[in-house]
Amino acid sequence: MGYKLDEKDIKFTTKRITKIGTGINGDVYKYRNMALKVFKKDKKPPIDEYTADYLTTISTDRILLPVNLLFYNNSFRGYTYKLVSKKGTGQRMIMLPKTSLIQDIRVLEKDIEILSNKQILLNGIEPANSIFNGNLYITDPTNYRVLEGLDSLELEKLNKYQLHLLLTSIITSELRKNNFSSKVEKEVKELFDMKNAEDNSSDFFGDIIGNNDSVKQFVKKMQ
Repeated sequence: MGYKLDEKDIKFTTKRITKIGTGINGDVYKYRNMALKVFKKDKKPPIDEYTADYLTTISTDRILLPVNLLFYNNSFRGYTYKLVSKKGTGQRMIMLPKTSLIQDIRVLEKDIEILSNKQILLNGIEPANSIFNGNLYITDPTNYRVLEGLDSLELEKLNKYQLHLLLTSIITSELRKNNFSSKVEKEVKELFDMKNAEDNSSDFFGDIIGNNDSVKQFVKKMQ
């Protein structure tokens, strides 16, 4: 009995396991070359075993999904997922070259198309559940849900809308940290809110950035 990962015993006293994070639902450890999310023993897991197991069958690049499930005394208690470094270039998203930003968004949009075709609704898509290290990753699938019977294109619109809200939140936060005024921040948010539901964020940002090198350069010209 005890913890098992893929039917193999796993002990948290070994040198191979190092705690790298603590959250509301549990702790995250570095285990071999993976991240291992372990839910708190005294709480119900925030994601059910069926959904977590279903997500292990889906392959994505930047939306991090469970890879292996963790059990404690045959009870589902966590999962492994791709380990992504929080350290990167030190560059903010608003400073990314236009082509790099658009490509980054397109990779996430492709992931969303894959998940939407698998009937997955993304929830909890917010800055706290993301990593930007030069590339943007979405990290916490515990609020994702399987919605069988919903049209995949409609689901894709909902999921891509959540991605756009995430991009808006990150970019406006970075503008604030770069000492842009609250007036400019508000104007940028209002501009981003004008995106049509049918349009991809990658196309939208490509259009509004135009001939500018980055979001930051574009916003400077708005002042």
